[in-house]
Amino acid sequence: MSKIILCTTKEASHPFIFLNTKVEINNYEELCFYIYNNTVLISKSALSDKLFDWIRDELDMPELAAKLVAMSNKTSFAQDLLVEILNAGDYYEPEEITTYVEAWQKYRKLTASQRKKLKADGYLGYRRYIKAASIYDDIIEHQEDIQDKVFLGNVYHNRAVAAANNLDVEDAKAYFLKAFDLNNNEDSLRGYLMVFASNNDTATIRQEIRRFDLDEDCFESLMLEIGDSNDDVREMTIFSMLQRAVYNRMNKDMIDYDKRMDIILGQLKDEFREQAI
Repeated sequence: MSKIILCTTKEASHPFIFLNTKVEINNYEELCFYIYNNTVLISKSALSDKLFDWIRDELDMPELAAKLVAMSNKTSFAQDLLVEILNAGDYYEPEEITTYVEAWQKYRKLTASQRKKLKADGYLGYRRYIKAASIYDDIIEHQEDIQDKVFLGNVYHNRAVAAANNLDVEDAKAYFLKAFDLNNNEDSLRGYLMVFASNNDTATIRQEIRRFDLDEDCFESLMLEIGDSNDDVREMTIFSMLQRAVYNRMNKDMIDYDKRMDIILGQLKDEFREQAI
């Protein structure tokens, strides 16, 4: 969760877990916050008897649970059920719920590719890189219908982020370059250079930077970003961890290199195991 949530309702004795993101919900307020910020990741199939039973038994909200059961047989849209949940308490003001409803009315008017990207972006934010990558791949596979080059470039950029965090270095470099070609966004070029720097020495990195007509300041900035070892490695993405590990290796600090690689390999195993479910 990304903000303080003031909870006044009953705390569940057993959390409800949204399986696709592995987020645990412990009370009504957390459920509302998750819904408000992650609707694109909540499918109609996720709104099942398991959730309704949890709302009835764990949150002690039998009337809401009964309404949801009745509605689930009549509506085709998950958002209709989610709005009912938001309206059942006081966590969001009526104006906020109106804004939510308007946003999802606009969402329904988006193209299929735009909706898919929003979903993939959501998974990317939760570090569900395999799920995100598969959706980005589907957009890319059917890109002949996409006229907006910047949009498509942003798809490639985020696909590169997913590849980098799965340590698919060559794919990440190719996707970042394709993204930069389409969106002309310096973030995509910088992403490419960050990936390139992860498995090359400083002389080769300098040479690559010059190939894009970038100056020495860019090199210094890149190396500072890679070498900043003050952050807690366990809070970083896998690829950020790898960059720090590579910096340690380049500076012959093998103790920290080995330590970080152990963390990376352990987290990779855990994430691949979770994403296979």
